[in-house]
Amino acid sequence: MKITSTLSLVSLLGSTLLTVAGCMASPVDSASDVDADIDIDAETTAEEVGTAADAITNGWMPETSDGWAPIACDSGNAISAFRCRGSDCDNIKGYCMSLGTYNTSTYWTSYFSEEGTNWRTCNAGDFVTGFACSGSYCDNVSLQCSHLNGKTWGNCYWSGFMSEENGGMIYFPPDYFIAGAKCDGDHCDNMSFYYCHAS
Repeated sequence: MKITSTLSLVSLLGSTLLTVAGCMASPVDSASDVDADIDIDAETTAEEVGTAADAITNGWMPETSDGWAPIACDSGNAISAFRCRGSDCDNIKGYCMSLGTYNTSTYWTSYFSEEGTNWRTCNAGDFVTGFACSGSYCDNVSLQCSHLNGKTWGNCYWSGFMSEENGGMIYFPPDYFIAGAKCDGDHCDNMSFYYCHAS
């Protein structure tokens, strides 16, 4: 009985070691192989980023708030969703999505808040590509706008207002991107967005 148990344990350990060994990557033959791989990848990446928007990673940008650095998408991307959290929608960010092109110009709007003219839009045909905040609880908001080569506005609409109290997130339909924003409530708490089809 003891011999059978010992043989079973040895067999189990042997098969486990074979499985682990089979999952390991094959070793590199020499340092020159590593250098060759790195050089090829670096050249390919540089070429793709310069010529193809699909080389740019889509995703959520980091947050910004009052006293924090402005945030922006890479060239060729625009914002297709918005998220905020914290008191009065204090910390904000957008989801960058590639439009398969590149920026030909980029600029910032003046700041807006609920105390004065509570909205800004990009120049006709341009899309929002970043955000900046100033004042307590991100009270004043500025939009980074970009002209994307070969893209302009199709149909445009204003969204309803959103804030952290009702989920703090808004997504737009496929191929629609933010082109402006407005706010109301204390510290620009409630946000509404002008969103347009990229044509």
